[in-house]
Parts: sequence; structure tokens; C-alpha cells
Amino acid sequence: PVFIIVFAGIFAALWTRLGSRQPSSPLKFSFGLIIMGVAFLAFIPFAGGGPNSTPLVGLAGILLLFTWAELFISPIGLSVTTKLAPEAFRTQMLALFFLSISLGTTVSGLLAGFYSEANEVPYFAFSGITAIILGGALIAGAPAIRRAMSGVR
Repeated sequence: PVFIIVFAGIFAALWTRLGSRQPSSPLKFSFGLIIMGVAFLAFIPFAGGGPNSTPLVGLAGILLLFTWAELFISPIGLSVTTKLAPEAFRTQMLALFFLSISLGTTVSGLLAGFYSEANEVPYFAFSGITAIILGGALIAGAPAIRRAMSGVR
């Protein structure tokens, strides 16, 4: 939570300062996915060490990456949802946005069922590489998505 509080203002100031030069929303989403993938891969050096083997600084660094990924996705998603939704359906679209977060949390819970100490490296490698590949696919699709967004950044 401290990272969110500290970096939310920094990210907001960055987007404001960049103005029209800031990356488009689809690119911000893709950067968030890639950073999330890197965060999962950052667990690999600490895998297999047993209980209490991961240094606190390492965990803090990984949580910092998760925070940055979150700040590339969540506020941008809320903003784009309200901008793209027809005025009559704005509330429903925000509800669907939160439903998508709920579904993602459910899927992550299901995926957590595949975790065990015996397969830490494959688990984190699969999660990280999958997020990075999806981020790359979103980068590839960003121009088409941006055109479909009718000028909403």
C-alpha cells in the first residue's frame, strides 16, 4: 500500500507532464503486463531456498514491480472505461470493469492451485513469460485498438 500511495502521485505527475506525448492507453496496459511478467520472473532467483530464504529487500523489489504494473493498468482502465462508455451506460461499464478484475482474481486463485515448492521455477516462469507474451501481443495490436478508441487516449 505504501508503494501505491507514493507512486500514484508520481505516475499521475508523469502522465500530466508528458501530456500528448504520453503512451496510448493500450501501450500503458501492455507495459503493465510486461512489468508484471518481469515481477513473476524476479521470483525465480529465490526459488527453492526453503522457508525464510528470500531477503526482505528482494520481496520489496518484487512488490515494487507489481505496484508499477498495477499503476500502468488500473487507473488507466478506469479512465478509459469512463471515456469510452456511452453516457447512459457509464456506471454499467465501470461495473463490468470491476467484474473483469474479479474474474482475473478468480483465475489467479485457480492458477495458484498449481503452485508447489517442488515446481516453483516452472510456475513463476510460466506466469512471467505468459504475461510478457500477452504484453507483446497487446503492443502489436495497440495501433488497431487505438484507432477503434476514436481518439480517446
